[in-house]
Amino acid sequence: MSLVIPQHATWVRFPRFVGDAAMQLPVLRLLREIGVGPIVVWGPRLTVGLVEGTWFCDAVLGDVGKPGPFALARILRQHRAARSIHFPKSLRPALAAWLARVPERIGVDESLAGPFNTHSGPFWDAEGPFLLRYHAVLKLRWPDLPPMPFADFDPGIAIETPRDPFLCLMPGSTWPSKAWPVEHYRALLLRARSEGFAVAVLGSPDEAATCAAVAGTEGINLCGKTSLRSAAAWLRGAAAVLGNDSGLSHLAAACGAPVLALYGATDPGGSTPWGPKSRGLRKDGIPCAPCFKRDCFTPGQPCLAGLGPDQVWAELKELISV
Repeated sequence: MSLVIPQHATWVRFPRFVGDAAMQLPVLRLLREIGVGPIVVWGPRLTVGLVEGTWFCDAVLGDVGKPGPFALARILRQHRAARSIHFPKSLRPALAAWLARVPERIGVDESLAGPFNTHSGPFWDAEGPFLLRYHAVLKLRWPDLPPMPFADFDPGIAIETPRDPFLCLMPGSTWPSKAWPVEHYRALLLRARSEGFAVAVLGSPDEAATCAAVAGTEGINLCGKTSLRSAAAWLRGAAAVLGNDSGLSHLAAACGAPVLALYGATDPGGSTPWGPKSRGLRKDGIPCAPCFKRDCFTPGQPCLAGLGPDQVWAELKELISV
């Protein structure tokens, strides 16, 4: 982690979930484009490591454990933070910035954080894509703000990729209700291989069994073998990416990859990955979707099982050709 922390900087708080962190990358690009600087990214070590040493910030600071608001406030006070931008739906960073008397405190209203911000707006009660909800809050501080850009994130590391064009599949999900069936992923992988594509399967160590079942002997099983930065490099180089409504889908979009994200329990209207070639796909005519529940209670989970491999492959091929 970067040890030289500039004084009087803009501090951007990263969340702990990969997808939420990936959605901060367009925010960082926007701040760079309007000349805000220097920028310090701080938060959980896993997610802030994504931008360490990149153009997106001047320094990163990873948390030690899970510090409370008073500990966070001491850090902000020590470095005389000029501004705190904190979009996690948590009271902790907003309260810390207020305790540290940071002059500008920009965030969302959720978790009772609104009164502690100098510029604040709703998130869950707002409409439209999540990135535009962040943009609306930032416009309270910068009324002439340009449109929210795509991140075009380059992790800046070299990896050895297949000679053939390749796809990335990410079959894992923190919610079972968001997961496209493993047998569908497997069928799609075999279809892609038959048409000359190499296929890499990515996921966390917790998703090892799922990824192994999808990859078989025909795919490149990278589950648990990549850092976030190297995963981003694979995603950036892919001809197309397929995933659930998950963190890696959002990271792929931030890298500029053509991304197809599949939706069942959640709504693509807000959380379609923010990228130049990103699409969300859902099965129409399912009365219980979106339910926003962790587990599906409808036999057969029709909202996702009803999206067949042939339909998804056709959507992917269209993305590749764009």
